[in-house]
Amino acid sequence: MRHEDFETTLPPHIGEDKAFLEERVRYLYIGGWVGVFSSITMTIIELPRNGPIRVFPAFLFAVVAPFLLLQLHRSTEEYQKFLTRFSALIFVQQVLGVLLTFNEVLMLIWYPVFPLTYFFLLEYHQALRWNALALLVIVAGYFFFPFLNGIPAVPFSIFLSAILAYGVSVVLAGYHYRMIHLYQVRLKKEALIDNLTGALLRKAGLDELSRRMAQTDRRQEIPLFVALFDIDDFKRINDQDGHQSGDRVLSSISGAVRRSIRKGDTFIRLGGEEFLLVLSGNTIDQARSLAENLRQRIEREIQLDDGTGVTVSIGLTQYRSGESLSELLHRTDQLMYDAKASGKNTVCWQEPRTGPMIPLIPTVLTETDPPIPS
Repeated sequence: MRHEDFETTLPPHIGEDKAFLEERVRYLYIGGWVGVFSSITMTIIELPRNGPIRVFPAFLFAVVAPFLLLQLHRSTEEYQKFLTRFSALIFVQQVLGVLLTFNEVLMLIWYPVFPLTYFFLLEYHQALRWNALALLVIVAGYFFFPFLNGIPAVPFSIFLSAILAYGVSVVLAGYHYRMIHLYQVRLKKEALIDNLTGALLRKAGLDELSRRMAQTDRRQEIPLFVALFDIDDFKRINDQDGHQSGDRVLSSISGAVRRSIRKGDTFIRLGGEEFLLVLSGNTIDQARSLAENLRQRIEREIQLDDGTGVTVSIGLTQYRSGESLSELLHRTDQLMYDAKASGKNTVCWQEPRTGPMIPLIPTVLTETDPPIPS
């Protein structure tokens, strides 16, 4: 996994700010009810003149939107699903408006509002796709409207003006939200990712580990392994060669980790020279092989200015369904210290077991053992 991949593969739920979420939900709730009131008003105004069929798009929003808003009010856990459903409701309203009311100039005044709505509800790239699809539907609907309804649509000059207004709204809103998106990504990266190593910082990393543990509790056929490793004699490296040399070692080790782990594995810096790997979808042999190959890669590829090699001690274990985060970290930490007590530059693991907790019976894979095939 390359360093730049950390930004693009960072799960969106990591680091989601609760206060920001609550504030956005509050504005969505207010804006949604304003939209309901507007739809009811439009329905009342247009019903005597156009009949129930042609006011159906506005009436549909006034009926369905309150249910979605009440669902959001009860729980924000499915926040992203709510945004998608609300966007789908607006899109359906657009399609029905194109099919049923393209002879009404009044309908076109809402066109510049739709792009803003999609950008407000959806992620930037999603909003672009939804707006592009909506524009295609609008253009196609204009030419099909006379055949479907037997009456002409609005004059082409008015239609063209509305489409241009829609396009300008997409460009301006897109630029604005793109800038916000870039700043959000940058701030999120600075808050969650260690600048020196590219690893997740402690809090964000342990939050992700807790999420993966809960995922494994639900799907126990997919095992979860954690590997805790520490750079051997790192204090001596800093004392003898200076902190710049220590930083180079940390950066080099992070590169070795990224070349060793797979997409979907999580790399966490717990603090100082201590790191955690979260590995899922492995067997114990695969996890051991990855840990041993990482140990060998670091020993082989990373050297100090005086030619001395850099080594790590690794503790590896499998998550046991139902245990707490602190229990899992304690077991892994104990295994890592067992590896150091066995002479350092070693992988120490615990065989997977089911049933109640039992005393640690670690197995040590020394540097003289042949690597386990991946």
